[in-house]
Amino acid sequence: MTTLEQLATKHNFSYPALYKALFKADKLNWMRGFEEPLPKGKTWAEDVYSTLKENPPLLLHSGGSDFELLTPDAILNFEFPEDWDTDTHHFIPFAKTAEGNTYAFYDNGAEETPIVLIWEDDEAEYVAKNFEDFIFRKMLEATDDIDKDNLYADYGKDNPIELYRTDLKADLESIHPYLKDTYISILETAYNGEVLETLIAYGFMGAKPVKEVIKEMLDFEMMGEFFEHNI
Repeated sequence: MTTLEQLATKHNFSYPALYKALFKADKLNWMRGFEEPLPKGKTWAEDVYSTLKENPPLLLHSGGSDFELLTPDAILNFEFPEDWDTDTHHFIPFAKTAEGNTYAFYDNGAEETPIVLIWEDDEAEYVAKNFEDFIFRKMLEATDDIDKDNLYADYGKDNPIELYRTDLKADLESIHPYLKDTYISILETAYNGEVLETLIAYGFMGAKPVKEVIKEMLDFEMMGEFFEHNI
């Protein structure tokens, strides 16, 4: 079993207290209790996911349809592409997207280690000032512009938005002890909000629009900026 100490040594990084607490509580592994690769005949959707729903690991439903946490083993054995300039840029990966992009801590000497999204091309984008802000942003964005086709694929067409709401609330209950009260309150309001519907998407009505909350509460000097990370 991969330990946090192994990850810290491998990536020469001191993880923030929140990450340490979530790791200790076994909330940073979407393969909790299972090893990769799965035995023949078993799948993540059928055999692993069903064991996670009652006590969801971080962002299981609220991370977005293209988000996936890297397992501790995957972080330990992460192979940086040869064209990434890892001498200049100290990235510590922790999640990925379906398109193959990577979420990582960016240890750039700032007081708080920001989170960046490293695109497959030669750019990376600042998405949050710290790990807690990243979690809150992802969980808040999960209430906005929810693609109907993705919902139908996951929940069927019989009231999928309410089934999705139930899963969001499970994520929120699981993370509740670890996020600041202000963030929890905003998420509770949003997750209990009125359903909004367009031709192609759903949403939940919070106290304020998602983009406005992000601008007011999460904005920092480098938010949304890009930088090149290739050699």
